[in-house]
Amino acid sequence: MPKKTTSVKKRKTTRTRAKKPKVKLAKNKVALFCGLVCGICVLAIGLSVVLNQGEKQDSQKAEVVAKAEPVPKTEKKAEKSMPSVQTQPIKQQEKQKSTKKESAPKQESSIKKETAPKAETPTKKELVQKKEEKQEAPKSTVVAKSNPPKEEKQPQKQVSKKQEPSKNIGSQESKKTSAPKTVPSTHSSQAGIAHQSEKTSGAQIASVTPPRQQETVQQNVPRNRFDIPPAANGATIVIVIDDAGRSVENTKRYASLPFPITIAVLPKLPQSRACADAVRAAGKEVILHQPMQSMNLKLDPGPGKITADMNSYQIASIIKENLAELGPGVRGLNNHEGSLITSNEIKIGAVLEVCAEKGIYFFDSRTTAETKAPQAALERDMKIFEKAGPYLDNDIDRAKMLERMRETLAYANRHGKALVIGHVDKSVKILPDLLAEMYPEMKAAGYKFATPSQLR
Repeated sequence: MPKKTTSVKKRKTTRTRAKKPKVKLAKNKVALFCGLVCGICVLAIGLSVVLNQGEKQDSQKAEVVAKAEPVPKTEKKAEKSMPSVQTQPIKQQEKQKSTKKESAPKQESSIKKETAPKAETPTKKELVQKKEEKQEAPKSTVVAKSNPPKEEKQPQKQVSKKQEPSKNIGSQESKKTSAPKTVPSTHSSQAGIAHQSEKTSGAQIASVTPPRQQETVQQNVPRNRFDIPPAANGATIVIVIDDAGRSVENTKRYASLPFPITIAVLPKLPQSRACADAVRAAGKEVILHQPMQSMNLKLDPGPGKITADMNSYQIASIIKENLAELGPGVRGLNNHEGSLITSNEIKIGAVLEVCAEKGIYFFDSRTTAETKAPQAALERDMKIFEKAGPYLDNDIDRAKMLERMRETLAYANRHGKALVIGHVDKSVKILPDLLAEMYPEMKAAGYKFATPSQLR
């Protein structure tokens, strides 16, 4: 008997051992299944929490819209394309909104007292719905234009539809049924408000100045009658008027111009000193218009001239005598004719040595392209000035002189400065008046006027 009991026990143990592995496998499957179910539940709860938070913001933003708009077809298509997971939270949202409608008036009074809530970061669903709402942009602009007086009185209480991200479809359905009052806008809509307030403030600022003041301002602004281009590269205009010394009245016409100008006076003429005095009295710059012999020997440059047969001592003495005749304050000299002298490096070198001794500048009129003045100046480490631009009055015609002035401005814009020459008696009836008329417009366009001594 004892042997039989042992055998029975062994059989039982073997059976139980054989069955245990099967039970363990079934438990693992059940555990996995339960875990999946729990994960799905946790996701559903998380989605419901996110949607509930979105409802709170949507309920506050829904109160901003003054009138409910019909939901476009794009939103209806979006409702059909939403996954089935969202159906249960949407039903819960509708129930909560039905209760919130009753307490809406109380919330409005409390929201007005509170400050504007901070905009939270949008979720993926919000970004999808923002793209759908961009298609509604034309309609939203029409709504913004329909109430212009409210924008002036309360610009901070209006929110543009482009910057209101709808959190879910349930919030769009609530806009159909409810038409709440406006409340202070959120931070997310302040950009649209600033844009609208700028437009209204611009209209108000334009109406602040009285019409009389506006008329005076418009009259003070010079009209661009001469089609003057804007200045570039610090464009500076230097005008030298030659051949003064024959008429004080003509010299005064140029000396009275309202900008810096240089007038070159010929020596040993009856009114040479009087013309120099008139230029100084007007506060303009006086230089010696030194006569020099031309390559055309038939031309007489006038009294006090320098000729090719003079040595360096004779050249220096005649220049010093002419400078003393014009009186104090002579700032430089330029050549009257003189192509034969300026093309001779030795002769023009003697002239430059006198300029260096007296502390005055030399302005090369460039009556010949073969001038050697730049080479002579380099040997003496001197800075000289050269005509750079057209002669203003080769043609005694207003239209032609206007063209030369436009060429001068174009040259100054390209190179930074232009040094041009006119003549006192030759164009006195046209050029002074033309320059006086053009000056306000040239100044308004940014051009500067200077003398050679101001450029040193």
